[in-house]
Amino acid sequence: MKAIIADRIIDGTGAAPIEHGVVLVEDKEIVAVGTQDEVQVPAGAEVIDASGKSVMPGLFDGHNSISNGFAGVRRLRRYLQRGVTTMAVFHGNKPDGSMAGNLRDAVDSGVLRGCARMVVGYAVNCTNGHNKGRLADGPWEVRKAVREMAQAGADFIKTAASGGFWGKDERCAVRNYTPEELEALVEEAHAWDKPVGVHVHTQPGLNNAINAKADLIYHGCFIDDEAVDGIKRENLWYMPTLKVTSTPNLTAWTDRPWMWEEMSQAHPIHRKGVRRAHEIGVKIAVGTDGPGAPKAWKDGETASFELTELVACGLSPMEAIVAGTRVTAEAYRIAHKLGTLEVGKRADILVIDGNPLDDISILRDPEKICVVLKDGSVEATTEAFKKYYKVRDF
Repeated sequence: MKAIIADRIIDGTGAAPIEHGVVLVEDKEIVAVGTQDEVQVPAGAEVIDASGKSVMPGLFDGHNSISNGFAGVRRLRRYLQRGVTTMAVFHGNKPDGSMAGNLRDAVDSGVLRGCARMVVGYAVNCTNGHNKGRLADGPWEVRKAVREMAQAGADFIKTAASGGFWGKDERCAVRNYTPEELEALVEEAHAWDKPVGVHVHTQPGLNNAINAKADLIYHGCFIDDEAVDGIKRENLWYMPTLKVTSTPNLTAWTDRPWMWEEMSQAHPIHRKGVRRAHEIGVKIAVGTDGPGAPKAWKDGETASFELTELVACGLSPMEAIVAGTRVTAEAYRIAHKLGTLEVGKRADILVIDGNPLDDISILRDPEKICVVLKDGSVEATTEAFKKYYKVRDF
């Protein structure tokens, strides 16, 4: 058993921090959370002394990509070391992501140590569409494709309702799937108990995805009030991936002028939409759309940067942390085991040097991420906490 004793515990539920708290961990699970007066540390427990530190759940990156093979393993390790314990990755059935399911299973089984866990989405896309996965046109072919992806091991289905920034001959406003195709895709995915995430930036794709009742609306870089209201009305999740249109990302893509042009136009619209979504109580989740421009980002840095962008759009630091933990877990239907520091949940825990409720940006500093536990095992530490890390895993 492990006992983490800290100045404060931010449990990810949105409740007030527990001052002078204790988290008890046995095997992979949390078995007690409370104040030092409420929770007795058992004799023989390994004590992680986090005096002067904050404890919080591991972060989620709900929209990312993992490349094939060893490069993917390296990325999963780097994300974990920066406090991201769970990643939702898309294009699991794309040729260069074909091992995503295998990587997920290897991490879950313990074969690969020191890696963030994965929730893997398989893409279903129309001809000439933004996504590149299982090609399907027309409602019945779409249904067949979803069934194939469910059988292949998809945790969720990803699709597109509009174009995107990346392709030189692509534009965000181009509609991808029709309303009929999206409705068939969502209904079929839900029949197999798979949530659906939809890449979409503009109308009419936004309304098409919302009216189809897709679970997650990704991006919305040109989102309008009608779409924000629709997301709220249908009780969906909005994952804005503000990193995409952020200043660092814009300045990093000057060698791709077609991207820079649309992203720079979207920058203020995107943030206005997120502010309104927050004001009316839309469920905001956290994802980053992958590592992005290599000149702008280091692996694992983008999730914590996304929290700072959300705070700049009006969320409190507490609301941003809840978005990046509990809310994102709920969106992917895994909140029964992940996302908060509660009894019975997986012990994915961060020890932070400082108080992120005072300054959310400290989560971007890897030296502030003192200890990372995943499934109750210490998987990364700073130098000062290295005594808690076991070199051998047996």
